[in-house]
Amino acid sequence: MIPARFALMLIPALLLSACSGGTPANAREYPLQGEVLAIKGDRTEITIKHGDIKGFMPAMTMPFPIKRAGLLDGLAVGDLVTATLVVTDQESFLSTLEKTGSLPPDRRSTGQPMLSDSLRPGAIIPDIGLTDQTGHKFTLAAYRGQYVVFTFVYTRCPLPDYCPRMSTHFAAIQRAFADRPSLRMGTRLLSISFDPDFDTSDILAAYAKRVGADDAVWRFATAPRAPLDAFGLALGLTVMREGMAGDDITHNLRTVLMDREGKLVKIYNGNDWSPDDVVRDLEALIK
Repeated sequence: MIPARFALMLIPALLLSACSGGTPANAREYPLQGEVLAIKGDRTEITIKHGDIKGFMPAMTMPFPIKRAGLLDGLAVGDLVTATLVVTDQESFLSTLEKTGSLPPDRRSTGQPMLSDSLRPGAIIPDIGLTDQTGHKFTLAAYRGQYVVFTFVYTRCPLPDYCPRMSTHFAAIQRAFADRPSLRMGTRLLSISFDPDFDTSDILAAYAKRVGADDAVWRFATAPRAPLDAFGLALGLTVMREGMAGDDITHNLRTVLMDREGKLVKIYNGNDWSPDDVVRDLEALIK
């Protein structure tokens, strides 16, 4: 039996260990195998074309966050790897990664590179025709006279820190409107799916209900693939589709703040922004 004074001394050490990048207590772990398609310059993300992850998701191409320094050392595009995917309710990341081989250049997968933003603040955002979760057709230009925060998602996205996090952030922004009448009256939220073949109006309506979207404030919509891809690309969104049905989707994340005249105010890249960031930016605009 451990004396009480030693047990008390152990508690801080155990807490430190739990916060040092180890596997969280509520995490699920999945083995995966695949081919490295890209490695982010700051070594915090790797894109892998992987096989079926049993019990979690089918074969597809996905970017995976890296939390442990040095995990990507010695890896390059075209390498074959095995890894451990850790998934919690809030995030996902690779905890282990091992090179098992390498493909010659002529056998490597190819993909469209992730591009930087094309539009800059102050530019008019291109218009696009959309269909919302009720089947109603409208255009982005119909929002003139209001501020709009819109993001890009797809309902089948399996990783909690990608599309699901965008929806969680939007739900938090919507809640923040409750005690800020000027924001609720003057701002609208819009989630645009880039998976129109699957995300029909009925699917979007069910998803909107599941995430608690108030359709007076927050709508879900989609558009035909070609104009949608061109629209997203102008804002730095890149969507890569593979597979016979084009349902193997790799994408980055872009969330956009548009002013009352349809001009670009700001792009929030990736998933490292917070709902408070958006609320503060909106309040500054209204003031």
